[in-house]
Amino acid sequence: VDQLLDQHPEWGICGVNLRAEDRPLFDALKAQQGAYVLKTMSATGDTEFREIGSIVELIDASAHYADAVSRAADPAIRIVSMTVTESGYNLDEHDVLDLSARPIVDGLKTGIGSSIYTFLHAVVKARMDQESGAVTFLCCDNLRDNGGKLKAGLLQYLQASGDQASKDWVQTYVTFPCCMVDRITPRIDPSHALDVEARFGIQDRVTVMGESYIQWVLEDAFANGRPPLETVGVEIVDQVEPYEDAKIRVLNGGHTILTYLAALKGHRTYDAGILDPELREFFRAYETEEVIPAIGDSPIDLLAYRDIIESRFSNQYIGDTVERICMDGVSKFPIFVLPTIQGTVDRGLVPMRSIHGIASWYVFMRHAQAGRIPFPYVDPKWDWIAPMLEPGQEAVFAAEPDLWGDVPTRCPEFVNALVHEI
Repeated sequence: VDQLLDQHPEWGICGVNLRAEDRPLFDALKAQQGAYVLKTMSATGDTEFREIGSIVELIDASAHYADAVSRAADPAIRIVSMTVTESGYNLDEHDVLDLSARPIVDGLKTGIGSSIYTFLHAVVKARMDQESGAVTFLCCDNLRDNGGKLKAGLLQYLQASGDQASKDWVQTYVTFPCCMVDRITPRIDPSHALDVEARFGIQDRVTVMGESYIQWVLEDAFANGRPPLETVGVEIVDQVEPYEDAKIRVLNGGHTILTYLAALKGHRTYDAGILDPELREFFRAYETEEVIPAIGDSPIDLLAYRDIIESRFSNQYIGDTVERICMDGVSKFPIFVLPTIQGTVDRGLVPMRSIHGIASWYVFMRHAQAGRIPFPYVDPKWDWIAPMLEPGQEAVFAAEPDLWGDVPTRCPEFVNALVHEI
């Protein structure tokens, strides 16, 4: 959007924060009137800086919920996009909403809260009451069929709320495009803000650093217009699935399958892990023997894409931490790795590379539980997974359908091999 501003100043971003725990960073951005510096670095060390000015308004919904809802209900707002992480949607492998999840329970009870569904419900009611017109809800998270998942979750939430009128309105006036976003962007590191100040004399508390590579593939299914994003490199397509399938399995799956092995070997950044000869060999074998064959026919050159991903993972200038990538394993494995496992089983094979990576996650969690990992393991579903880490519970973990779907029943060798590998 920032790249469009000169030619299309009618578009801009109003940023909304839903979670009180994210308020300090949000307040820092607000103090800068939404402006920040984007620093990008290539694998060869080439560095570029760009001041981003597309955020024209910021509202902290965790403190001013009604204000945020009112702004999103303005007819001038035509797209509500969101990034809330994989676990923030509270959907199981069949896209069934977990109505017992605390944010969902609280939202249904009070009508406010940190759940994206609660916020969107309030926005829908306000737009419906004010006749604000159609709107696009755009999910930008790393979820397969992310638009479909957002729609499924929201409709179930509205059904549970008993608000049939809002549900009907959504089905008539809201679209849910799928998209695939790809740029490795680590957590904010103060060292980059210091770099910006030293180079340009700009004090920026929220400098964002990412790799130079970027890809955004967007389904052309908007309810009420959109910016001409194709003029700045966004791929507007009729079908996102081949792109998101490759990205989620090759990149996100590769990230997930290797990171716990890297942690157990003492690596602190992902590039150090992928440059470890043993781990690099494992990564290539996992991608080549299981991921790519499981994807099957694709309009994308998957071997070339694998090589691009491997090169990007090796970017030592990014310094993406193993700690960050290790987060949320319970949510990540069913999304990023399970499709490869299922595809391998469909081919009549036991997915031994996947099993090795899963076993490393299990051992990592046991080490984390015992305080033998030099950083905290953060997983919103820790209380659910922790009992499976007790001695003698390995087979329970290996057969858990919420993690591995129907694979344990279709392929008993999967369970036996995973227990043995652990």
